[in-house]
Amino acid sequence: MSESPMRSGRVQLPWLARLRHVVTVLALAILLGACEGGSGQSGTAFVFLSVDGFFLTQGAITSSIPSSTSQVTTTNACVILRNNLKNPTIVGPSALDNVTVRSYTLTLNGRTFTFATAVLVPAGTVSMGNVSGNTATLGVIVAPAGVKGGAGSGAVAEFTFSGRDGRGQAVQAEGAITVLFVAGEEPSASCTSAAPVTPPTTPPVTTP
Repeated sequence: MSESPMRSGRVQLPWLARLRHVVTVLALAILLGACEGGSGQSGTAFVFLSVDGFFLTQGAITSSIPSSTSQVTTTNACVILRNNLKNPTIVGPSALDNVTVRSYTLTLNGRTFTFATAVLVPAGTVSMGNVSGNTATLGVIVAPAGVKGGAGSGAVAEFTFSGRDGRGQAVQAEGAITVLFVAGEEPSASCTSAAPVTPPTTPPVTTP
């Protein structure tokens, strides 16, 4: 009696080879997909900046900032910036990981403004994988004179903070806050940090 083709090694071996090939391809695809994931941070710097939030009074992060409708005054607020190590459990921070924010760009009501500044956001220290001492508070303008809305209206102030780490690598962070225009006096901002920061008062560079 002849051997059944289904039991023949000559039939099974090519089928098994194809199966192994498919499994190998799938495994490589999964591995490559895992390698392409991660924090989502771009650039070659060892750190990245993030925005903790905006406030007028220290310790009171808010989702909106009131602004007077006066077209001859500016509305200031405070923002907390955080310096984050991409791999805090692998590489400890050093002075080269400190970030100096050199400027920020504000877009409000269709107008874009660029302000120069100089604020150091330290890399902090790492203990048991936890990072501390890695924030700085910066005074910012959220509504420049001349571009405010009428009482009862609102707008979103969009920010981009730009700086460099100690290695010269560019670092950026983005954040936004709602500005509510109200009748009355201009609210004041109290920004305190390791080194007090005064909200900027110099005229900005504007882009129509």
